[in-house]
Amino acid sequence: MTASAGCAELAALTWILHLSDLHLGGVAAWQKLDAAKVSTPQEDLATTQSVFKRTLAATRDYIEAVGRPDAVVISGDLTWRHHDSGFAAFADLLDEFADVFPDPANIVVVPGNHDVDWDVAPGRRERYDRFCGVTRAKGCATPLLDGVDFNVVGPAKLLDAVAEDPHVVVRDDFVIIPINSSNWCGTMTAILGGWSDDEWTEALAPLRKDVREQASKELKKLRQQDMARVSQPQIDCLRELFSLTGIPVHRGRDPRPRIAVLHHQLLPVSARVEVKPFESLINLGFVRQTLRDFGVDVVLHGHKHESAVYWDLARGANDPIMFERRALVIASPGHFKPHQPVMRALTLSAHRSARNLEVLDLNGVDASTTKLEEGKRMTLPLWLGQMESESAERRLVRGRTAHEVYARLCALSELVGGSELANLVCEIADAEDAITVPPDYPQVSAPDKQAWFSGLVDWWQLADSRLVRESVVDFNHGERLRKRWGDQVERAARLLCHREGSSRGLAVLISPEETGLEPDVTPPEDGTYPAFALAEFALVTRDGRRELDCFAYFRKQEMRYWWPINAAELKRLQDDVRKELDKDHEAAPGRIVTFSAIALYGDDVPRVAVTELDRAVDEDGSLWEMAAAVAFPTSTAAAAGRNRWARVLEELEAKDRRRPPRPRLGHEALLDELERVAAVAPDSPATAVAGELRRLNEVYAALPRTLDEAQKPVLEPRLSDLRAAVEAAHPA
Repeated sequence: MTASAGCAELAALTWILHLSDLHLGGVAAWQKLDAAKVSTPQEDLATTQSVFKRTLAATRDYIEAVGRPDAVVISGDLTWRHHDSGFAAFADLLDEFADVFPDPANIVVVPGNHDVDWDVAPGRRERYDRFCGVTRAKGCATPLLDGVDFNVVGPAKLLDAVAEDPHVVVRDDFVIIPINSSNWCGTMTAILGGWSDDEWTEALAPLRKDVREQASKELKKLRQQDMARVSQPQIDCLRELFSLTGIPVHRGRDPRPRIAVLHHQLLPVSARVEVKPFESLINLGFVRQTLRDFGVDVVLHGHKHESAVYWDLARGANDPIMFERRALVIASPGHFKPHQPVMRALTLSAHRSARNLEVLDLNGVDASTTKLEEGKRMTLPLWLGQMESESAERRLVRGRTAHEVYARLCALSELVGGSELANLVCEIADAEDAITVPPDYPQVSAPDKQAWFSGLVDWWQLADSRLVRESVVDFNHGERLRKRWGDQVERAARLLCHREGSSRGLAVLISPEETGLEPDVTPPEDGTYPAFALAEFALVTRDGRRELDCFAYFRKQEMRYWWPINAAELKRLQDDVRKELDKDHEAAPGRIVTFSAIALYGDDVPRVAVTELDRAVDEDGSLWEMAAAVAFPTSTAAAAGRNRWARVLEELEAKDRRRPPRPRLGHEALLDELERVAAVAPDSPATAVAGELRRLNEVYAALPRTLDEAQKPVLEPRLSDLRAAVEAAHPA
């Protein structure tokens, strides 16, 4: 198994092994898998336990390939009906598979209904003695247990001994929160207003001893219920534990997926009819609300011996009806058979701030092989926190910051396999970080990624570019927004101030003539115009504060490399419009929303990324600095020129790109500058550098306008000679 590269530099593979309902120890009748028609003395018949152990052993090859799991989650029922043999077998299992399991503190075990002593009242320490004896004694992480870690009478309070054992697993990549739902399993119930225990004893007393004892047993069966419940004191104390250990109770900006573990199911996971009382969590509403408030992304459980994966939607009491928080619920198989799901590998992929979760079934292994059989695999997004109902025709990616939206775009690209999407909407709540390159932005051929990023944004918003003026490149955005049809930024601000609530704050980048409205002027097949079609600005009021929103429409947009640059442009335009607003309409920065009719995910920097050398043409003095740096290496301008040379050469060499970039004018303009300087200082290194650049330019002249991989070997020798000449001008 390999994690998809997606569109970001990904973290190391992180995965969790989920097990449940082991029911170890003495073999119960339901655990036998062979169809025996008669009783035999054979002890080697297939059982669910033998399939489970063979499958766990087979994961060793899988682990050799991907590494040990970062955590193992066991969602209850280590044994069968609280038998000592099962607890002893679990302790042996931890020892036998020590090479498979991680450090015990990263093994999370919650008690199931079979792991607690039904003959001890809920909330008593003795109820958990055997469970704790093989989990906490081994250093495993377990939930807060009623009556063991916190009091069950009076105000909820953690007991002093809590710190001695791990109760949550906190890693850089995830947080696992175990929850105890088995405290009331085996509770003795009574009908309200019915007989007390003493009254039952008195009523049965006249019966013959053997009849009385049998009647007492039958009465106990009727009254003792397998009741699943999560206590409110446990949740109160879990919040207290979070506070003590520095875990934010409310998710906030913590990007780590939160994984809750409990034994019992949230919702039915099969179509079976279950005729039994207390089939579900008796305070399910409270549990689901708690999971929502804790910001839980994934819920792992067992109990039903049914394999299931589904989304659970929980809405807060005051949330709009269309807004619900999603949690991915994963029910462990439980009843183990060969070639059927037995356990699962849960792998976190994509960038840490926008995780996808791959769920891989590991199927049961029988005695005929030792090879692990991988079953169904699915990859699901964990980054849709607050999810609005979506249609197949539209995708919405929203986030608090530009970097968060970008991370989610990358995760979406991985989720859909990098394919083209239609009608993609991206919403940034606070775009202050849009001017900086996202931390998970791909590598580019530039020594300073932020300088490269900012330089591109500057050039695309330049109002008067020589490259555009001389038709070296077809267009940039700034010329169309601020010069060709007047200053549309100032115009948008003026229109917003002219009328309250106006939607006329538009800035367009395409004229009707360019679309072929007048074929004799610009035939539609020859038209060249931006993918960025228009921007709209709107004054809105949120929470009593006026804000300026910016909406931008793109007929086509490359998301991996180009969306962050467009977002930075829009942030700049938003700020410029705000500066033009009069005093009566001053506004704070609001949301930035992009609409992409066609969204693409490229695997290389797009050709619209103007080279560093071409951008230098539009920066007064930059080309002269580069020429002077090689002609007069000790001059005051040499340092800036050397830095520009380093950036230019690294980009043109494109060692980490398939397609080399091609300058349009900068290489010729730089040669002109070098020749002028060399004429003044003919004995300087500028003469040699000019000669090598001239030979490189001759190669460019013979190549097509857009380069591909085939031209790389042709360019490499000339670029290498040019680098050598430049470096010779600056000996160490």
